[in-house]
Amino acid sequence: MKKKWMVLGVVWLFIGYNAFGQSTFKESVLDEEPYFALHNGHLNDSLFLRDLRILRHFGTFDGVDSSLLKAPVLANMMIEQVRAGKPATYRTLVEYIIDFKKTEAYRQFTEGLQLLKRLQDKKVNPANWEEDKVLFVRMGFTESDLDDFKNYISEPAKSEFTYKQAYAAYMKEIEALSPKPKRSK
Repeated sequence: MKKKWMVLGVVWLFIGYNAFGQSTFKESVLDEEPYFALHNGHLNDSLFLRDLRILRHFGTFDGVDSSLLKAPVLANMMIEQVRAGKPATYRTLVEYIIDFKKTEAYRQFTEGLQLLKRLQDKKVNPANWEEDKVLFVRMGFTESDLDDFKNYISEPAKSEFTYKQAYAAYMKEIEALSPKPKRSK
């Protein structure tokens, strides 16, 4: 019986060390350059995942902020800060995001994401267009774009589409109609 408790104790220590030991970072890591600053990070990349763990550990991020924690977005934020004369470090990025979260732009960003999430799975409905078109206005649609898209979703064949599907199909059709650049010889 004593042997059983000893084995369980060793297993408990091993699990505890692995579960908690890997997620603690010293504050000095904030002054290091993130991996994504020099490489194209992706979600299967262990070094990029380390970047994300560090940012989450020291930043105050909520669910909406996960949209900011994408390699291209982080890289663009870092480039902006480096151009402003700041060092390419985790600390720079954490401070930037904390400051950004206090702005009107962040409020609009979160409202836009919430609107996008509501609309992406919603079936198109021309009768609700006045309410639903807000996202498309935010995306930069002009009045003629809005009218054209409303006509597009009003077609009976599109009645089962979600807004996400309709937008993707609409953009494909627009792209197909655009003249292709001629290759120079």
